[in-house]
Amino acid sequence: MRTLKFWWTSVWSSEMIKITASIIIKTKEKENITVVVSAVTKITNRLIEICDLLIAWKFDEAITIYYEIKEKHLNIYNEILNNKENHYYNKLINELKNLEDIIKWIWILKNLNEQIKAKILYYGEVLSSILVAFAINEQWIKSNNYLSKNLLICEWSYLNSECNFKESKETLNEWIKNINLDEEIPVITWFWWWDKEWNSYLFDRWWSDYVASLIWRFLKADAIEIWTDVDWIMSADPRIVENPILWKELDYWVCAEFALVWAKVLHPKTISPAQEKFIPVYIKNTFNPEFPWTKICRKVDKWIKWVNIDTNQVLLNFIDPTMIGWYWYVFQAVKILNDEKISLDALATTETSFSISIKSKFFDERLRKKFLNINDNFKVEIYENITKVSIVWDTIDDFDVLSKIKESIFMITSWAYWKSLTFFVNNNDSNELLKEIHKNIFWK
Repeated sequence: MRTLKFWWTSVWSSEMIKITASIIIKTKEKENITVVVSAVTKITNRLIEICDLLIAWKFDEAITIYYEIKEKHLNIYNEILNNKENHYYNKLINELKNLEDIIKWIWILKNLNEQIKAKILYYGEVLSSILVAFAINEQWIKSNNYLSKNLLICEWSYLNSECNFKESKETLNEWIKNINLDEEIPVITWFWWWDKEWNSYLFDRWWSDYVASLIWRFLKADAIEIWTDVDWIMSADPRIVENPILWKELDYWVCAEFALVWAKVLHPKTISPAQEKFIPVYIKNTFNPEFPWTKICRKVDKWIKWVNIDTNQVLLNFIDPTMIGWYWYVFQAVKILNDEKISLDALATTETSFSISIKSKFFDERLRKKFLNINDNFKVEIYENITKVSIVWDTIDDFDVLSKIKESIFMITSWAYWKSLTFFVNNNDSNELLKEIHKNIFWK
């Protein structure tokens, strides 16, 4: 069995949904499949707008956006096939009505908590899964949509949940017993699930590939296909670097290292379930389905695979000779980030100093004061508008790479497990820097 995951670019219009349905049916001719889909283009963002407007008690504006969402989905349905005498149309109308009722009840009750917000945001995938199942069925293959909330059990928080593996496996295995995959293609949402008390929760919105890999893990599929809008994974951003290298195969660990920056193609958590059993993950292009793809598998070679530039970083250096042997110093800095729910990008230490980096968008005057007030003995150096350079490889000499860098380097982190090198430089032209580094590393 194979699991296919389709990003929003694959379902953004009636024409793309028809193409997606054709890809699904062509795959079904070879083996049984399950399908995971995202919401129609920008619908999740529009649902977030509705929640924001409801919080501000701007009901008229919120309900106007709802009617736009309703019209968009009904138009797509009618463009696939203008037939209102089937259960797909009835399901679509019912789910749209449910969404409208939730919005109106929020207005009446004057209450929008995280659990209700989770329900609203989920409707993008509910509606798109009905449309995709309908398009498949119109090509004479039976298909039904299924809600992830009935298949996956979660724990943690309403808007950023984690999977309960043991109970989800039991639920999915029980579900699959009632599905005849020889005759049906199940289309599954990815955004919503339940806990044991039947409270609704959301995944982080970028975790849809992870849901596909969880379904593979629990149902023991033979491969995962991620269908998006790129032909394959490249050595650098093709919008900046001319003629980047196109990777036909990549190792699991290498992909996990740079997957976060490639989150629009591949979420980091996708790799782990696949890597456990050495099951391949394929990155394919819905707009160019016959084009060669990137295969992520077990593969080791001694080549640099990828270079990325991330501008607008803030670097903080904490210096104090008395910190030798004390854990308290690093703890205080990291605790500030934890309290503010800010992700730490990089960390480097010496005996008498340590340095951290965070994204500039998180750094404001309030946060500056918190860091400066950690301890009177600290000398704190703050460098803004710093550029982070990340290089990912399969075992190579990073000193050879660094010798090719002309800029002054502020901080280096390396060798966590021989797969990456990250360093920080002061450079105002990040695009030219990426071009130069890519040329020096790959072509010299």
